[in-house]
Amino acid sequence: MKFLNFNFFEDWRAKIYYIPVLYSIYALIISLIVLFLDKNYQAYLISILPNIFFTPFEITKTILSTIAGSLLSIVTISFSIIMVVLTTYSTQFSPRTLQDFLKSKLTLRVLGIFIGGFVYSIVTLLFLNGNQQNLFFSAAVGVIIVIFCIIYFVLFINHVAQSIQVNLLIDTLTTEILELVDEVREFNNTHENIRNDPPPNLEQIMAREQFCIYSDQVGFIRDINGLKLSNFADENNVVINAEKMIGDYITKNTKVFTIYYDLAEMEVEELDEKNLKKCLNFILVGKERNKSKDIEFGLQKLTEVALRAISPGINDPNTAIFCIKQAAMVLDRIAKADMENTYYYSEEDKLTLIFEDVSFHYLLYKTFYQLRYYSMRDVSVAASLIEALIIIAEGTDQKIKDIAWEFGNYIVHGFDEKILEDLDKKYMNKKIEELAVMTQKSKGSGIYFD
Repeated sequence: MKFLNFNFFEDWRAKIYYIPVLYSIYALIISLIVLFLDKNYQAYLISILPNIFFTPFEITKTILSTIAGSLLSIVTISFSIIMVVLTTYSTQFSPRTLQDFLKSKLTLRVLGIFIGGFVYSIVTLLFLNGNQQNLFFSAAVGVIIVIFCIIYFVLFINHVAQSIQVNLLIDTLTTEILELVDEVREFNNTHENIRNDPPPNLEQIMAREQFCIYSDQVGFIRDINGLKLSNFADENNVVINAEKMIGDYITKNTKVFTIYYDLAEMEVEELDEKNLKKCLNFILVGKERNKSKDIEFGLQKLTEVALRAISPGINDPNTAIFCIKQAAMVLDRIAKADMENTYYYSEEDKLTLIFEDVSFHYLLYKTFYQLRYYSMRDVSVAASLIEALIIIAEGTDQKIKDIAWEFGNYIVHGFDEKILEDLDKKYMNKKIEELAVMTQKSKGSGIYFD
């Protein structure tokens, strides 16, 4: 993955092997330090530490050899457990949720501390030398590392037991999305030069000369550094419009930015196109979507878990209903956060950057349209979709209420009315009426079941 200028190590830190490699380096450093102390400060250590921390040469070798073999076995067992969990995630939940377990901090730390303990034991054995009269501190450090490994192994088993519980997975996904929404809203609110209101001369700005910048990479946009991009636009006296947002897939023929400029306001006689292409340095592109920045991707995961739950092979509508309610809570937070369009301004209050974020209507549709199609013969799931719209409409402005009511009619139109009995119709009509009240619509303005 090509990545320039901002946060250079973000790509490497996103790799699964980052924490295990880091812990292995720590273990190597600890091993060398302990060997150095054993060789040069042995008498001093014996004078300040209890005798229980020191063992003869042969016993030290035996302990370290046992530790190395045991930790290698535990690493193998842990890897087998991880593969079983990943299979469960892929078949029962969604392939997109694999990274939520595999890249969780506890999972990676468990692998890291086991591999680190193995590295410590092997390296210490390699450089350990002495005779039977010498006493060594290395074995005691190895035992301490093993104790930490056992503690983490117990935590890992508990983590696995919780991870395969679908309700806990859904709750975790929801919490992560809500935290991301709050983070984006707080970031926008804490910067005075970031607003949701466009400038009064936006139409005149959009009518200026244009210069399009196309991607030089292939993959998903994982992050965009808006502040640096805004400063770049201010320095070059242009306005940048981001045509693509976080989560979008781009190729080398994709238009990423449109630059609006007015030569009369610029200090140069012609546009420096080569320099303006440097704005590509402020986007991060990868082969996978990034859950830490991509709100739509988080909602997609919830949708996929719900779809898998109502599939004929699993047939678990209650899990789907729980997903729908959690997704409704997220969409309600997004609606109240007002993140549809974001405008960056310079210190002189001039427009520099335009982010046309995904509209709320689009997010609502993308979250529920597949569920609407695959639940058209399931009353419980269809009713939960109406309930989700009620949750979204409650406490929001009239614009969101109108969107919720429109989408409610869309859901009802897609339902197979032929399978409904009288009690089903009464139940569905009751939910529709509740939505009408919440969205301040009259009963006759919607579609009800006869």
